[in-house]
Amino acid sequence: MNSGSTVYSLRNLSAGWGNNTVLRNITFEIPGGFTSLIGPNGSGKSTLLRVLAGLMRYSGHAMLHGREVSRIGRREFSRAVSFVMSGKNLRPSYPFTVREIVAMGRLPYRGIFAGLTREDTGIVERSAETLGITGLLGRDIMTLSDGERQLAFLACALAQDTSTILLDEPTSALDPDKSAKVFALMRTLAYGGKCVIAAVHDINASLPYSDGYIALKGGRIISHGREISGGILRELYGAEFVPCFNQERSCVMWRVLPE
Repeated sequence: MNSGSTVYSLRNLSAGWGNNTVLRNITFEIPGGFTSLIGPNGSGKSTLLRVLAGLMRYSGHAMLHGREVSRIGRREFSRAVSFVMSGKNLRPSYPFTVREIVAMGRLPYRGIFAGLTREDTGIVERSAETLGITGLLGRDIMTLSDGERQLAFLACALAQDTSTILLDEPTSALDPDKSAKVFALMRTLAYGGKCVIAAVHDINASLPYSDGYIALKGGRIISHGREISGGILRELYGAEFVPCFNQERSCVMWRVLPE
């Protein structure tokens, strides 16, 4: 899997919660482009994203463009990396408007108490337009559906305008059409030079747009590359998968066989 220069270098990386080690001695390089993190629940996808986002302690090394993640200042880091958590964690307890949520993406550049510049306002509006939520900008974030809320936080990440975007189940609450639009957008951003790393469950939705995948199980990387096989999917999920060629999308889709 190679889509440009290395963005993250992981060396003997381990991380977890308390006495529970989730990631186990991972050594790997993650390139630019769009990478899908796949694997069953509890495999370590979200934990890996949190390490890459600088949000949890780890042992070993996690290097972003050659610099240890834990040693980069937060303001500098937030200008380089944006992170959208999974939908179940996107439940604000204060009635911000959608516009205010998207505008939070500009905080690394203007500070908490400074107002939006004309440039900031333009970026906020373009980000909302890209995700199709311009009509929601005046809405209270707490009144939105899970899917609408997810799009608002994705727009916030776009407004942050970072070179690397980390996403944890970015389409879990979205309808299939909006899910496809989000993955197509990630593909476009990757073509434009950004590094996109997304933890996903629906491999058929994400892999056709990805430059490659990283397969995690039991806190270890068991496979990576551009093309996946039924054998790898069987090892990951403990089920039989059969390939089906989708002529409309010109790609292989995978169907799981019932036991």
